[in-house]
Amino acid sequence: MTKSLIILHSSPESADNRAFTAVRLAGALLADNKEVVMFLVEDGAKLADQKLEKDNVCRDLFYEMMEMGMQVMICGATMRKMGWEETYLLPGVTKSSMKALSMLMSEASEIVTF
Repeated sequence: MTKSLIILHSSPESADNRAFTAVRLAGALLADNKEVVMFLVEDGAKLADQKLEKDNVCRDLFYEMMEMGMQVMICGATMRKMGWEETYLLPGVTKSSMKALSMLMSEASEIVTF
């Protein structure tokens, strides 16, 4: 199975909609029977914030993609910067690291960054 890696560093609250595009792409990749890993770093980590506004265009689609099998990892250094403990993470989101991202990049057939 093809492994696709999406690295998201753009905020889901940004007017440029890069985060929304990333989540939509994840859906298309899942529909093509690809394994999808989304790595959240810097402002992209806000996608996994429990306090993300319910009317945010990304929120429901992000949850749906996780239910469809998208694996989500979040940078531990970003978590520390935001003051988040592991207990704060949404179910299905895993604390990770840049070392793990490096390994994911080596394993991935496709890499996209937003």
